[in-house]
Order: sequence, then C-alpha cells, then structure tokens
Amino acid sequence: MSARFAIALLVLLFAAAPGEAQQRHWVFFTDRGPDVDARIAAMFAGEQLSDAALQRRGGTPLAGDLAPHASYVAAVEAVGGEVVAVSRWLNAVSVRAPLPVLMRIARLPQVHAVQPVRRWQNTLPTAASLASTPPPVNPHGLDYGDAFPQLAVINVPEVHDIWIDGTDITVGMLDNGFRWRTHEAMLNTDVRGEFDVINGDSLTENEEGDLYGQDAHGTVTFSALASFKEGRIIGPAFNAAFYLAKTEVNGSETQIEEDYWVEGIEWLEARGASIVSASLGYSDWDDGTGYSHQAGDFDGRTAVTTRAAVEAMRRGIVVVTAMGNEGPSAATLIAPADADSIIAVGAMDFNGNVARFSSKGPTSDLRIKPDVCAPGVSVVSAGKSADDRYESSSGTSMATPLTAGVAALVRSARPELTPVQVRDALRETASDPQSPDNEAGWGMINAWDALLFHGMVISTNPKYYHNGRQTTVMAWVVSTSPVRSDDVRLTWTHPTEGPQEERMTLMRPLTSEADGSGLYTVTLPEIPENTEIRYYITAGDSRETRTSPYAAPERTHVLRIGDNSMLGADQYLPSAFALHQNYPNPYAPSESGSTLISFEVPLPGGAVQLRLYDMAGRLVQTLVDGYRGAGMHTVALQSSTLSTGIYFYSLTSGDTQIMRRMLILQ
Repeated sequence: MSARFAIALLVLLFAAAPGEAQQRHWVFFTDRGPDVDARIAAMFAGEQLSDAALQRRGGTPLAGDLAPHASYVAAVEAVGGEVVAVSRWLNAVSVRAPLPVLMRIARLPQVHAVQPVRRWQNTLPTAASLASTPPPVNPHGLDYGDAFPQLAVINVPEVHDIWIDGTDITVGMLDNGFRWRTHEAMLNTDVRGEFDVINGDSLTENEEGDLYGQDAHGTVTFSALASFKEGRIIGPAFNAAFYLAKTEVNGSETQIEEDYWVEGIEWLEARGASIVSASLGYSDWDDGTGYSHQAGDFDGRTAVTTRAAVEAMRRGIVVVTAMGNEGPSAATLIAPADADSIIAVGAMDFNGNVARFSSKGPTSDLRIKPDVCAPGVSVVSAGKSADDRYESSSGTSMATPLTAGVAALVRSARPELTPVQVRDALRETASDPQSPDNEAGWGMINAWDALLFHGMVISTNPKYYHNGRQTTVMAWVVSTSPVRSDDVRLTWTHPTEGPQEERMTLMRPLTSEADGSGLYTVTLPEIPENTEIRYYITAGDSRETRTSPYAAPERTHVLRIGDNSMLGADQYLPSAFALHQNYPNPYAPSESGSTLISFEVPLPGGAVQLRLYDMAGRLVQTLVDGYRGAGMHTVALQSSTLSTGIYFYSLTSGDTQIMRRMLILQ
C-alpha cells in the first residue's frame, strides 16, 4: 500500500459504512496537471481576476489560481464521485460519495489525500429586540444612536472625525445570507456584487427553499460593519464597497459545509476584496460518525478553511474570523481561527471583560489565540424582523465585523500595508500588548492607535463646502511625528489654466498628536458650477511624505463645483463670526516662519477686514479686506521687522468686531 493511499485510508476509516447515506469529503490532487503556462495565459486573457486582484499578484495570475485540471476532476466523476465544490487555491474538489466510491477515488493516481468536510459552529448565541431609545450624547460629528457604546470603546468615532471611513476599500463578507436591500440602515450601502455559492446565483437574501432564518446571521453581522442610519446605527467602515458571499445552509441534512466557505473566499478575492470578515467556524467532522476534532487538528495546517484563509492572506487579503462561542475552557477555538497571520477575534463586554462564551486558545501547536478582542456582548445591529427594527446580539460573530471594520479603516488610510502589518497594528495597539494570553489575545482593539501605528494619515474622504461663489476644501493630517505644516499642499487641475498648487493652512490644531497635526483648509478661486475638478493632497512629517488618495497623481479625488460634501463635518460650519487665537503664540519669527490666524464667517458670507494694530492703536498691517464666503479661513502673518511687544488683531464685518492680542518676540 502506498504512503499516499495509507494517509487517505486513515481518514476514510471515519467515513460512513457501506449502505449509509453519501457524505461530503475533500479530494486533494497531487499537482496542477499539464499545460500550466498555457492555462495561466488563458486565465489572464479571460479576465477571471479583477484589476485589484491582479495588482496584488504583480499583474499575472499564479499557478495557484488555476482550477484543478479538468481531466483530474473527470476521473473523480468517472468512478462515481459527485463534485459539489471546487477550490483553485487548494487544488481540490469537494465530493459527495459513499465509502466504496471514496475508496476508488483514493486509489486514483492523481489524488493525494481525502478528508471529510467539517461542520459549522453557530457563533451568534443570543439576540434581543432593541426598542427605539433617545440617542446617547456624544461629542463627535456623526450621530451613532444606540451603536455609540460599541464604537466608542474601540475609538472608532475619533477615526470618523478625521474623515477616514472605509473610502476606497473593498470588504468581502462570508455568511449564511444577507437581507440588505430593504432595511433602512443599509439602503445606501455600496454592494458591488453577490454570490450565492449554494444555489449558484447572485441573490444572497432568502429565496425559495430557504428556511425563514437563513439570512438572519449574515444580516446582523453585515449591518454591524456597514450600516449607516444616523441616530440608530453606524458601522465602522460604512463608506467601503462590499461583496457578499452566501456560503452556509441552515438546516441542511449535513448541517453546514466548509467547502462553500472556500469557494466563497476565492470568489471574494477574485473580485478585489482586500478585507474579508467571516463570522463562521468549523470543528466537528461532517462524516456521519460523530468524530470531532482531536489534538493536533487546529495547528494552522489541517482544516480546509484554515488552509484557504492562509492562502487568502498570501494573496494580500486581511482575513478576520470569529474564535467561536465554545468557552470558557482552553483550546476551544474553531477553524479557521487557528490560521497563522490572520486575525482571530474573541468577544469582550464594554468594560473590557472577556465574555464567558468566547472560545480560548491556544492552537494545537501552542500559538496564542485570539489575536485581539472586540465588543461581542449586546452589540447593536439591524433587526431581522422588520426593515426599521434593531436588535442587540452577543457572540464572537459580532466582535468579528467590528474588528474587520477597524482593519478596513487602517487599510483605507494606508492601503500599502500587508495583512501581517494590519494584524500587527491591531495587536500592538490593543489594551494588553505586553502580555498576550489565550483568553483575550493582545486585548481590546483601539482603532485610533492602530490607525497611526505605521505612520501619518490624511483624510481619505476630504470635505468641501461651496458658498455660492467659492469652494473650500478641508482635510485632516495627523501623525505621531511633527508635521511639516508649511508643506501641506493641494494640487488640482484648473479647467482652463491647467495644473495648480495651493498651500493649505492649519485651521484647527489637533493637540493630542504631534505638532502640525490638525485640520487643513484651502479656498479655491471662483470656478463655474458643475465643473469637475480632480485634486490630491500632499503632506509630510519628519518620517515620510504621503498623498490622499494613495498613489497620487495616478489617482485623484474628484469634486464637482457647486456640490457640498460635509457629512460628519457640519460642526465646522460656523454659526457666527469667530476669531481664534493665533498659533503659535507667542510668535518668534526667528523660530517659526509664520503665525496662523483663523477666523470663521457664517452663512451666507460677507465683506470682512482682518487688521493688525500695535499697542498704541496704530494700524500696522491689513491682512484681509474683501468678501469671504461662509466657512473657515486662515491667513499667515509673516514678519521679521516688527519689534518685540504686544499687538492686537481685529476681525470686522458690518457691525461685528472681534479683537484678540498676540505677543511677538524678536
């Protein structure tokens, strides 16, 4: 007996006896078959991978992207195997067959091994209806409603406040179905595509033949990540694009099959998803014998979903998956949470206590799991019973989409990061990075610190305000290293005069981070309404120079003159004239090239004068004299000739006059 067949036969000893119902097994092939180069070329010509997926491969499909060779699959079918699913990455097929047929399959020269399919473990244990309540008070630009506690404890609102919200990131979801088209919190969600792996169609909500609750689990997990309904619920990555894969069959004869999970993640990756959230997991073998996992099964190399998750990571995907709800005992994790280099998520309550149900590590090869934790107790989501209802649920299923949303924020701001770098950002900025353990991993995630872990960030969704004449563009530049505030620039293309560059001025310093961090603004000259303007922002700190969007000038932001984009930024629209303290103050020209004076003009704008006076009340300099639209404005005072002393600067418009003083030190 060959070694290959012996390995396969050991697995088959657990299979159903002759005469019993057919069972699902994975069949792994020995190689990719003949004509590999020609098949890769045909795959490239057939455009089976998105531009984003090809870019991650250096522009060319890999041998590992090829489907199992047709002749190998035909050989399996010829001996009686019914092929149910196909995995390109694993070079395998899932078949339905009784034991005698499986024995014949195992003897085929093209077959390396045969392994039973595992069962799904439900990771959403409890749910409760959520009555409409007054939204909690929060100091942020968006109204999160009852979802505020679950985001506040992981510092997501702070990230949204600097206008990083998942823009330009594509997230894939794996679950049992998604009812998103009609619920009020998901009506405007950017779903780019859907794939029902089970039925082979593009409808992931319930369809004929599905049980009533088939799409419930996916609806609540997806809404926790992607919803946007101010005053009720906002997900961490509400502005991302999404692909949805329906991979689980509720109430099927063999429960739930991991083979659909594998097909689903391969489909998501081919569409260009760079983050995958999967609140699913597998443990028991689905072979009819009652065999469950044994020591060694969760070693990061055995379970098919684990191997597929690692393959996705190797192709540039950040895979975020649930630990399971099998706690509190040790080593209760479920696959693919045992995979290395992916992000396995445990559940905590809002006080930072690990939920009793949350599965624990270690893996079979003694690696620490989970990687991190997130809120998984009483997490708010869209309700399943009606399109305007909300509920709270508990489980690592709910912690997973919140973590995937934070990973999307990190990658939105810094899309060049590898999956391991994103994982490390979440781990090293969590609540207990110095002493990780198998209950909480590295601790509760912190979106703000994870965002800045690898360096400076710039708003991925800049705001702009049109006052009827001019457009003001606003963006945050934030870093833990000093920002070169004089070098923040907006580069844009004038419709008639060509490329232009404008210096952006620091309007609102962010004192919690390094000098120069804050909100920068610039007002464009008058341009006819409906003109399309393409622009990008450049900023640098003591370590690097970056652009928004990433990879500018090949990529640019687009604004149409006359439109406003102020979501989450309304608090920066002034309701009255205001004059702010100059920054820095005192101002020493020998140490700082300029001092910035910011003022605010309410709607609808007006004629303003900003003047500088000495202690005797004599006019020293007129800084502004003319019409200014509603919004924030900043001017720079530069002077090496003024003597040391106290000066006054005043803002005047009609009957309004505001005065402040500054100190100049020569």
